[in-house]
Amino acid sequence: MGTITFEKVSKTFSGQNEVRALYGISLTVNEGEFVALLGPSGCGKSTLLNLLAGFEKTTEGTLLFDGKTVTRPGPDRGVVFQEAALFPWLNVWQNVVFGPQVQGVPRSDYESRARSLLKLVGLEAFADALPVQLSGGMRQRVGIARVLAMSPRALLMDEPFGALDAQTRLSMQQLLLDVWQSLGTTVLFVTHDIDEAILLSDRICVMSARPGRIMRTIPIALARPRSIASLTSPEFVAYKAGIMSDMKVQHIS
Repeated sequence: MGTITFEKVSKTFSGQNEVRALYGISLTVNEGEFVALLGPSGCGKSTLLNLLAGFEKTTEGTLLFDGKTVTRPGPDRGVVFQEAALFPWLNVWQNVVFGPQVQGVPRSDYESRARSLLKLVGLEAFADALPVQLSGGMRQRVGIARVLAMSPRALLMDEPFGALDAQTRLSMQQLLLDVWQSLGTTVLFVTHDIDEAILLSDRICVMSARPGRIMRTIPIALARPRSIASLTSPEFVAYKAGIMSDMKVQHIS
């Protein structure tokens, strides 16, 4: 499971200066699919993710997760932000198992999964380290493992690598590819980076400037499993040229 359905979803923030952030969003993300939301800053990408996470409510339209209306946050939808937001007084292991412990999950149910996740993200040797002892990329790895420890049916990622340097960002993209290809969790991924969207996704939804609308949905037919070596392939370059052209036309218009 892990199917996401937006049906003509709009979001308006009321107040002294009313802001229409999203208009008429219709999108289905199938179980196990990796879909990227690509667009300029302020186009409503993060707002769309916040609606699905249950942090905000829609103004119009229907938002379903596995056929049920989204009304509040829940462990079935794990959220990864740009900053890992780890508990600084807890070590890596304690951060990863914090969610299952709070939810009352028996230790026998979460311990082996948590150890497997630390191995998957390459941090099993750092289980006793505090966040302050880790690099930015390592902290984000802990953040991903912590969310996955809750066994979510969908992973919602809001520019999770945006604060990292270029080299670390590439290594984290490769890590995410490996994790996703291993677990098959549904992913909705927010980014403004064209290369990142093409490398990771099965489909890219190109969004307009505010109020955000889905201008075009682009299937990415690059063979899987993928790696950062895909960035220089002729097929990759062709996808990038087409998307850049779309976004340039939008900017001019």
